[in-house]
Amino acid sequence: MGRRHRSVHKLLVAIAAACLTLPPLRTAAFILSKQTWQTSLRRRLWLTQATLGSALLPVSTHAEEQVEQVKRLAVVETYPPFGSLVPLTGVFSLAQSAAKLTDPDDLPSMSKRFGKLSNDDLDAYRFVCTQYIGLIRYADPDEKVIGYDKAGRFKACDDAIAAVGRARDLLKKSDAKDKAKKKDLKAFQKEVSAIGVNLAGFFALIPQGDFVKALSLAQKLRSMDADKNNQLSEEEVTTVRSGMKPLSQDDADIVAALRKLGAGRLLVP
Repeated sequence: MGRRHRSVHKLLVAIAAACLTLPPLRTAAFILSKQTWQTSLRRRLWLTQATLGSALLPVSTHAEEQVEQVKRLAVVETYPPFGSLVPLTGVFSLAQSAAKLTDPDDLPSMSKRFGKLSNDDLDAYRFVCTQYIGLIRYADPDEKVIGYDKAGRFKACDDAIAAVGRARDLLKKSDAKDKAKKKDLKAFQKEVSAIGVNLAGFFALIPQGDFVKALSLAQKLRSMDADKNNQLSEEEVTTVRSGMKPLSQDDADIVAALRKLGAGRLLVP
């Protein structure tokens, strides 16, 4: 194994180890694709530069060699508030639910949830990622390390959202025949795996407490979806049903801020 491949392998192992700090996933389906990670690196670096609007790194023909030179994580001074992570943890929960499916006949239930996500919604998720990453304050003296840190975070998020789109499109094309449905389920679970592993990598690089808070609020918002239409109305947020506690003022403020940001449709994926 060459020096380049050893370095890439070590980086992938480090990401996998970081993911172990997250709550255990309910399936072993979340498997990282090393080939996809390598072949899309240059394209993702360019996309991150354009999206974050900052001079991260030059996209050179030696992008893979540059990765080898980055042997540590960037030093972060402060992270943004956890509120903007709520929509992303909702997608993570969606992937966990989808990963439990073993019967092709259950695909229609997932089709309803994935099918409501438009391309504009997927772009809104990317915007949420971009905003969060852009608000991270670094205390690292090495701009190259900071650049790769930002690029890596955005790539994980972007790859996850791209997989959401592919999973949605697969469900739209799902065939009613038994053999075809089994094939559809296998293809669907492959995309669910990509969603899970990329978001796990993204969340492994943020404060664990923020992840837990965001996931808890996302799950509470889903429980408030009284009519189960995968949308959260203002009435559902403000109405306290029997056996449920109202949102705290801080949580209500987060929901209001996300709505103002245009992410209201993303509260219950």
